[in-house]
Amino acid sequence: MLAIAGFVIAIQPNLWTIALVGLTGVLSTDANDNGPATTLEQAMLAERAHSTNFPKLFGKYNGVAAIFGSLGALSQGWFSHFSSFNTSFVGYLVMVPVGLVGFWIASGLNQEVERQRGPKRNGLKNSPVRNRIVQLSALFSLDAAAGGLTTSAWLSFYLTQRYHASATDLGYLFFAFALLQSFSMFLAPYVAELIGLVMTMVCTHLLSNAALIIAAFCGNFKIAIAFLLIRASLSQMDIPTRQALIMAVVPAEDRMAASAVTNAARYTVRPLSPSIAAFSMHIAMATPMVLAGSMKVAYDVAILLWAKRCGYLTRFIKSY
Repeated sequence: MLAIAGFVIAIQPNLWTIALVGLTGVLSTDANDNGPATTLEQAMLAERAHSTNFPKLFGKYNGVAAIFGSLGALSQGWFSHFSSFNTSFVGYLVMVPVGLVGFWIASGLNQEVERQRGPKRNGLKNSPVRNRIVQLSALFSLDAAAGGLTTSAWLSFYLTQRYHASATDLGYLFFAFALLQSFSMFLAPYVAELIGLVMTMVCTHLLSNAALIIAAFCGNFKIAIAFLLIRASLSQMDIPTRQALIMAVVPAEDRMAASAVTNAARYTVRPLSPSIAAFSMHIAMATPMVLAGSMKVAYDVAILLWAKRCGYLTRFIKSY
């Protein structure tokens, strides 16, 4: 599907065709949390691992994805030196060989990645942690809605309009952002060993959101980028810890359903956010950054209170 999507967009179809291709879920703008495959991959990774290894496992999983995402951004920055590339869709052709290689690798997976048969469930209906997963989904949707206000596409527009950044600048900047994010994902499990999964999620998120809000008020391009780099180095440390938390607190037979529900909650709210961001820019161009940072702070406080009530603030969470 990735290869087909790349080929279709490379031939420069109309807007509605691009929208339909986008609805397949294979054209996510994020290297992590990138559509329906995320649900399958999370359950596969957790199948053969012990819960104490979940943070490191998901740290590597997300870190590798972020590294390759950064290489994509670097390639975009390099190709943007050629003026014709700035207005061409030819770059999407690279998705054809990448998609075919991904298909070849995936076809080589064996049945050990499949979930072993256990007690039959009707989704999460009979799960002992159903209510907690529903609560987590609501909290994650708040975080995702806030993140949708400042997507990579919006940030590109913002930096171009306010600071007149070029396509080459953006390519190199997003390479730096993604590289810092990948390093932070590798580091997150070690921080979690010291202070716990939830505290790692909350503390790093709070600091990154503060940097995002401050960046909104910077009138200088270099200073704004400095705070955005600080944000990038902290903002994604909650991804591997969040995924590890979900896999640890549900029975093995419910992991696929729990991953599907929490991911669906995140994806469902995100389409609304760009419209809200566009409307809020009538107040000030950087309003989405302030709004996103404030909503994420509210999420951090809420997830901390939730974890305290459920007894998940310990360094090591006992799994099923």
